[in-house]
Amino acid sequence: MTALHEYDVCTLAELVRSGLLGATEILHHHLARIETAQGLGAFVHVDRARAVATARQVDRMVARGENPGPLAGVPFGVKCLEDVQGWPHTMASRALSARIASTTSTQVSRLLAAGGVPVGLTASPELGGASFTTSELHGVCRNPWRPSSTPGGSSGGSAAAVAAGLVPLATGSDSGGSLRIPAAYCGLVGFKGTYGRIPRGPGYVGLPNVRNYGAVTRTVGDTARFLDVTAGAHPSDPLSLPRPATSFEARLEAIELPRLRTRWSSGLGFTVCEAEVAQHVETAARGLCRSIGVDFHHEPVELPATDSAWRTLATPDVLALFGPLMPAAADEVGPFVRALLSAAEGLRARDFADAGLLRARLDTALAGVFDTCDVLLLPCVACPAFPAEGPAPTHIDGQAVDLLASVGLTYVFNLSGHPAASVPIAPMNGMPMGLQIVGRRHEDATVLAVAHAWERTNPWPATAPDTAWAKV
Repeated sequence: MTALHEYDVCTLAELVRSGLLGATEILHHHLARIETAQGLGAFVHVDRARAVATARQVDRMVARGENPGPLAGVPFGVKCLEDVQGWPHTMASRALSARIASTTSTQVSRLLAAGGVPVGLTASPELGGASFTTSELHGVCRNPWRPSSTPGGSSGGSAAAVAAGLVPLATGSDSGGSLRIPAAYCGLVGFKGTYGRIPRGPGYVGLPNVRNYGAVTRTVGDTARFLDVTAGAHPSDPLSLPRPATSFEARLEAIELPRLRTRWSSGLGFTVCEAEVAQHVETAARGLCRSIGVDFHHEPVELPATDSAWRTLATPDVLALFGPLMPAAADEVGPFVRALLSAAEGLRARDFADAGLLRARLDTALAGVFDTCDVLLLPCVACPAFPAEGPAPTHIDGQAVDLLASVGLTYVFNLSGHPAASVPIAPMNGMPMGLQIVGRRHEDATVLAVAHAWERTNPWPATAPDTAWAKV
């Protein structure tokens, strides 16, 4: 018999809307699991009263014969970098530990309008500034598949919560791989849409135009439904994109996949990937091509190194948030924020101009890549999950690397705005690993259709086994 926490989002919502399950029953089951999983560090705030009130409202609507929405009764978590009115809005920083959100993000507002039940906030590193999830404010977040390992970052709390069956859906954000990397390490689907797919705001939405909202889920179908609920332009975000004419869920099986051209590359020309990881993911990529009836083309991708551009463009957001608090709060921010604040003091207009020019070179190079293919396949992470406490590895495949190397296969698509997904493949040494699927801008539906085709022939467990994390 399937346990409640093993059902996917789409199934739960249909069971609630049909009256076969109650939203309150589903919620209490998940709240009980959250209580037993505190050692994972996935949730940093739980609002039981609000969740129960929302679930009861969903049940009342169903009893009256009303449709609560496409996410009827689905419990969900919210990454703690995102604002929910009345909840802590700390950005995982001690400097903001007393701050309470006065607004609710557009993304969360749309989840609520669709019948979702908000449970609480999930862990992130301070300001989302790491590929593992620890912070001085909230401590260490652990991977349910192997608690000594990281769930990735920065949406690590969301990934740990979904992988452990604490909630079937949790929001995240992705500025350099922060949805895709935790999805890869936790055996989940992580999708970053074309830039602007899900609107940001209200309020400050940032200057670099690299941060994307999204979610981690257990199935591509759940991701598609999530997008159908949250995508679409909003006045608070001037770069948000219109809602597509056809739903993402409806297009999962409507695209002619055998007509697609694929291209595999184990790297991007400027970054490094462990040979064992590359070989493991290549096996999955070959299997994907066979399953959709296309040829496998192995052709290295050579992109310009854009780490300096990403670092430069990331700085204004740190100044916007923490600059007004300095110097009084200098002792309350962690090393990532301190480093960026220090770097900001030396930045010049020339640095931003150079970053813009480098970004343009990247756009040109990727245009050439997608002249030769419709879908680019590559690893999502360069190395297996490292210790939960961090730090990120200083050596990959025998080469000394800097901290940005742990996101080297993902952040370029934040700079370029291309849609990209990570999907689970066969475990490597007992731990999840992800295949990254990248498509042309605005062809999000194609990426999801390819991911869905892979998932149909390569099913993955709904959750990590409780025995792996129950004693943490």
